[in-house]
Amino acid sequence: MPRDREPVQLANGLLKNAPPLPPLLRGPRRRWIGVLVALGLAQAALAALSAWALVQLEGAPTGSSALLLRALILLVLTALAVGALKVHERVVSEKLGQDYVHQLRLTLLGDALTPGHATSLGVTVARTTNDLSGVRNWVSQGIAPLVVAVPLIGGSLVTLAMLHPYLAGVMAAPLVVLALCLTFWSRTALIKTRRMRRTRGKLASRIADTVTASEGILASGGAARELRNLREASGGLVRIAVDRAETVGTIRAGGIVASTLTTLLVAAAGTYLGLTPGVTMAAMAVAGIAATPVLEIGRIVEYRQTYSSARMVLGPALAKAEARRDRARARRRAAAAVTAPVGDDLVHLDLPGLTEDGPLRGRSGELVRLVSPDPAAPREFLRRLLELSPGPESERPDSVWAGGENLRAVPARRTRVLLGSASAGTVFERGSVARALHYRRPDLNAAHDQEILDLVGLDVTRLPRGARTMLRRGGEPLDRSDRARLALARALYGSPELLLVDGLEGDLDDAGRTMLERVLADFRGVVVMIGSDGLAARLGAREHRLPGLGADGGVRPVTIGSRDRDGAEEEVEEVEDD
Repeated sequence: MPRDREPVQLANGLLKNAPPLPPLLRGPRRRWIGVLVALGLAQAALAALSAWALVQLEGAPTGSSALLLRALILLVLTALAVGALKVHERVVSEKLGQDYVHQLRLTLLGDALTPGHATSLGVTVARTTNDLSGVRNWVSQGIAPLVVAVPLIGGSLVTLAMLHPYLAGVMAAPLVVLALCLTFWSRTALIKTRRMRRTRGKLASRIADTVTASEGILASGGAARELRNLREASGGLVRIAVDRAETVGTIRAGGIVASTLTTLLVAAAGTYLGLTPGVTMAAMAVAGIAATPVLEIGRIVEYRQTYSSARMVLGPALAKAEARRDRARARRRAAAAVTAPVGDDLVHLDLPGLTEDGPLRGRSGELVRLVSPDPAAPREFLRRLLELSPGPESERPDSVWAGGENLRAVPARRTRVLLGSASAGTVFERGSVARALHYRRPDLNAAHDQEILDLVGLDVTRLPRGARTMLRRGGEPLDRSDRARLALARALYGSPELLLVDGLEGDLDDAGRTMLERVLADFRGVVVMIGSDGLAARLGAREHRLPGLGADGGVRPVTIGSRDRDGAEEEVEEVEDD
């Protein structure tokens, strides 16, 4: 199927022409596949050796004998060797699956840090954990066992053919029938797996939204109503899961039946052909070893369908991620190549679609307030400046300069030196208060910590462990005002040339707003702020007017729900991690 075809959503819930995932056979994974093939051949060789030992037993006299002892020792050692190979097979299989999933996970997480990414947190977490679990299961417990099974079964058929040609045909017959049945059952299993995963994903999203809004639900007396809705959704999932279990159980039963028949039919064929007991036992031993992967064929098919369902979600997500990264890299390369602006301004900010009336310029100690008839434009300006928003499709690149340096041309660590940002509602990464303070400038020592904390009025001594207190769930145990103080302290740390302040006064108490006025008035660099008329008037900030955001402004509201850029519903899917 050509890879350039557009994905098509079918009526049965499947996604036709889903974009492919990255190739599996890359780097060390090629070597591991080769190791798995060798392990399959080694197990086939051990099966042949066991058959030879059993044939030799036919000539042993009744009772104890040296020949019997040697054959038994050989059989025991062969069994132990097969066990050791199985252990090694599982380790290599896990390496294969984990390495591949590691690649996909980093791609998805990298996309979360790419301008233009708007996937909700719940969807991102589900994709990087549950959906990738389905991929790992298929690679490590589906592909890997199949890679081992093919040479093992093939080698066993050769051994049986050497004992008697009909034995190989008898063993192959149930395998062929099983393959034909799986061709029919697998599509039904895929449709049901897809339906169950989508239903479970929607239930997970509803549960997450309900728990997040629990206080409002309780305050409005809606607990019973929400529980009733969740009960109905959960009941629907139960019915779908039970219906899928019938198909999955049939597939697994097919593998068990085929595995059992291979040994029984070989034994029956040996009797029918009048083979000696030694040859018949040898053939049964070979068939028993070869039947081991057949026993798991039902589970392997189930993993395949789970993977196929996950691919219908991950394929489009990875394709969009690659497109966003390419676009972001192209825009940054273009912006890095712009010539330096004329003049001795400390800051020069020119963003296509937002500064059509002229770039924002600022000198040391100057405060600039962003205003616009469109309330979304000032915040979009800061997001574009921080590369949180991709911006419009424009031939004219960004021109962003601070302290005489192009912020799009210098490394990220240099950008952190030149630019600090503090916004209302800052969500802090998990870690200590000291780490949050140093996060923008980890290259600086802690000599000025107390000075900057005193500047913003943040008293860490009242915290349980002072500056070593761990911040969890976005900033707890700090209250809203103290989080705003910490965000400002981090932005000021190291005295950047450009300071961005976004609505911070709304999170501060009265003392905090007084502190904010003092800090901004004394700041030696350039302050670009979004704030109230009163704060701007008291600081004597000049206004920089931005036009409204047009159709080509490249602005899209931050997605909070579960809809992607094109308005299509994103899926949250979960799988069992077996």
